[in-house]
Amino acid sequence: MPSKDSKQSQKEDSKVIKLPQSEVSGKSRNKNKQPITFSKIATYVILALISTVLIIGVVVPSLGSSQNSNSIEFGSYGDEKIEFKPGNYFYSQYQAQARNNTGNTDQAAYQIWRGAFESTVFHTAINQMADEAKILVSETTLNQAIIDSGSYSKDGKFDISLYEKASIESKNSLKKQIRESIPTQIVVSDILTTLSSDEELNYIVAIGDQSKAFDYVVLDSSLYPDDATKQYAQSNPANFSLIDISIITVDTQEAAASIKARIDNNEITFSEAAIANSIDSFAADGGKAGVYYLFELSGNFANPEEVNTLFATPKGEVSDVFASSNGFALYQVEQAPFLPDFNESEVLADVRRYIMANDAQVTDSYIEQVGTEFLAKVNSGSSFKEVSEQMNLPLISVPSTSLNVNSSNYLMGFNYTDNGGYLSALSNEVESMKTLYSLNVGEVSPLIKSNNASILATVTSMGPMDQETNEYVAMIYPYLNQQQMQQDLVDRVFTSDAFQDNFLTVYLDRIMGITANN
Repeated sequence: MPSKDSKQSQKEDSKVIKLPQSEVSGKSRNKNKQPITFSKIATYVILALISTVLIIGVVVPSLGSSQNSNSIEFGSYGDEKIEFKPGNYFYSQYQAQARNNTGNTDQAAYQIWRGAFESTVFHTAINQMADEAKILVSETTLNQAIIDSGSYSKDGKFDISLYEKASIESKNSLKKQIRESIPTQIVVSDILTTLSSDEELNYIVAIGDQSKAFDYVVLDSSLYPDDATKQYAQSNPANFSLIDISIITVDTQEAAASIKARIDNNEITFSEAAIANSIDSFAADGGKAGVYYLFELSGNFANPEEVNTLFATPKGEVSDVFASSNGFALYQVEQAPFLPDFNESEVLADVRRYIMANDAQVTDSYIEQVGTEFLAKVNSGSSFKEVSEQMNLPLISVPSTSLNVNSSNYLMGFNYTDNGGYLSALSNEVESMKTLYSLNVGEVSPLIKSNNASILATVTSMGPMDQETNEYVAMIYPYLNQQQMQQDLVDRVFTSDAFQDNFLTVYLDRIMGITANN
């Protein structure tokens, strides 16, 4: 019987021995494609210039515990220090994040401090830009900003009595905060209000007007004939032998040897030992793991050849201690090795899976033959659709799609139109995209590798975008352009030669108390 029929399918998927990646991951699944909606358009507009991760936790620094006790310097931007000290911008950013979070994990504390640091770096850089542009804050502008801040408002209106009752300290603090923020707001506002070029938009639309629609078929290892697959398995029977096992995994070789000695002396059963000691996910079931092929289990051994020793262990006995991929393992053989029925479709699927992972040239050669046969039929006058039906190959149709290498947000590419996923997987491969978009209507591509398979594609139509898509691109372009300018500004700040980032070293030393000598 095939291993996947007996791996305790009712258990959680996580309950598996750590096998090679081809076993753990299982069959690939296509991502669900979601249509673009106006709510998604709104997300393009909302871009956080600095992504502050709001994770709980706070570590309060002790400023009086070392030299330079009045501040902690984390780096610099140009000639300005990025430092934490009572009353400054860094301090207020730290407090703002700490007020919104509770907890005491080290990871949380790091995120709060890093977020406050990055906010301060950005604020410092933008203020330097404002100084270079000679942006000055007049008293009139400052007073209006204080009124508009809402700090002294009642029922939505500025209340002079609230202002007069406020302490001088709180007034000065708010005034200082607003005076510092206005230049930053002006610089960012100038960037956000930069007009998009009509010529740029025309260029984007022109690319979209070269859209093409495709049909394609997928040629993969599932096409390899049953008879050939069975013959391959019978020629390599050892790899496809099955064994039913239980397993105990522990951290050390000594612990595994001690457990084996107790089992051999009948002090404890294998199942009891697994429940009490095993660190893998089979422990709760007394170590029962199920039935596996030899080629599957070999990936669980530090020395893959040792799997043969396990397969030579008699039924009911406990194996020697083996070094595994995640510790040291003991196995109990529940059923002696046996061969599956190579006439079963699921067994043949497992054999094909093995061939694809370990002897791919076997199936690749056959797929090339199928592809050659397909192209020959098309060249003889049959249509792409007719040949796909004759050869029993499902046809996947993709509506008109713009050439969109690297999946730019400015255009809708295969990630939105290709439900099969094979053209979408090629979006970042320049040569494959050139091949596809060089085809004329009715022409068929050569075999193109995609998603551990090969495809043959044909162009079914070509022409400009439909009116609805054209209008969508024209509408969203200014927002996307604005988003890109914001991101460019962030990149400019944090990749600048003026930025000296000593955060990690200082954080470990001054906040966590971990020095380089530790």
